[in-house]
Amino acid sequence: MDRLIYTALTGLSARAREQLVTANNLANAQVPGFRREMVAQEGRYLDARRAADGAWEARAQVGAPSLATPAVPGKVQATARSLDVALSGNAWLAVQGPVIGGEVRQGYTRRGDLSLSSTGILTNGDGRVVLGINDAPISVPPGAALNIATDGRITALLPDGPTEVGQLKLVDGRSLSPRDKAADGLFLPEARLPRDPAARVESGALESANVTATEALVELVEEQRGFEVNARLIRHAQEMDEQGARLMRLDG
Repeated sequence: MDRLIYTALTGLSARAREQLVTANNLANAQVPGFRREMVAQEGRYLDARRAADGAWEARAQVGAPSLATPAVPGKVQATARSLDVALSGNAWLAVQGPVIGGEVRQGYTRRGDLSLSSTGILTNGDGRVVLGINDAPISVPPGAALNIATDGRITALLPDGPTEVGQLKLVDGRSLSPRDKAADGLFLPEARLPRDPAARVESGALESANVTATEALVELVEEQRGFEVNARLIRHAQEMDEQGARLMRLDG
């Protein structure tokens, strides 16, 4: 009987994990360039060879690993804002990531709602510092109007004429793995990706998240029902155990 309870309990945990992932997708449905995660439920048997007495043999548990969807694009919408860029095809934008092991990692994102910080450094909507082709932050003269070309070149309109102030580092994101996605949505591969000269951006537009709010709400309802089924199964297993104990009881 404990095998049934164990399997149902791990299923309950997997369903709870599904709800957390779907809720996170729904919460980020309005974040430009966000990549949703998908949960793949899986069943697996515990390795009886590692058990001292074989007690774990035939015990199954339910897993719910989640994988991001970096290759699935969102919809591109025009914004008419000069610092908004939608990345075309497989292009991803390089930004400054977190410090891991004493080293500043380089991250990659499709979020292109760019802006200038108070110090004149180009950042995106997450507050991440945008990197240029030399892997350094892009600094812009204060108060300058900016134009971004399709190849990522940034031109500042200064009183003495247009001046190129940097170029966005664009990479080919086809090598990004779903497991490279960090908790904050940034993709952090082990090795830095090289610049892709063929990558292009569309200025005055943004790519939306690849999340459909209606579908996410339907998924939440289905996952809640699955959670209830597993909880009901645990109650039934408890009742069966109690009934079996009563049958075996000796009343004289």
